[in-house]
Amino acid sequence: MTRREGGTFENSEAFIEAQGALGRKIKRLREQHGLSQRQLASIADVSGPHFGLIEAGVGNVSLLVLVKIAKALGVPVSDLFEGIGSSRSAMDSAIVRLAANLEKAVDHLRRRTDEIARFANDFGDFMQAYAERKEQEEPRPAEGERVPDVVRKRGRQRKANPPEEG
Repeated sequence: MTRREGGTFENSEAFIEAQGALGRKIKRLREQHGLSQRQLASIADVSGPHFGLIEAGVGNVSLLVLVKIAKALGVPVSDLFEGIGSSRSAMDSAIVRLAANLEKAVDHLRRRTDEIARFANDFGDFMQAYAERKEQEEPRPAEGERVPDVVRKRGRQRKANPPEEG
């Protein structure tokens, strides 16, 4: 979502960080209460899409909506701002975001590795079952047993007279 045009402070790193921190705080409190976004939005009487934007840290939020959310969570409004606007630098914020993204990427790769291992096991089982079935359908001559002349002649004919192309 693109940010709307506004004053310079609204697009400043400090404002964007405060907005994001508020959204993360609300999300953390919501999860501690075992509520979904939809449930908390309903309890707080806030539209679902608006609540989603607030929690994502991109939606502007009024004091009235913050009071409704705090009440629905059973916490004072001041708790929503606890830790926001601390002296954490932009670099610290970037590091936290990068670490979270790295953790997501590692989890994704771990899941993919597990999927590939399961596929490899399933494929190995399939190939083994296929080979066993093939052996049952087409018995091969025992060691030392001769292949019938008819089979050998057919093989020689194919080599001598390859099929014409086209």
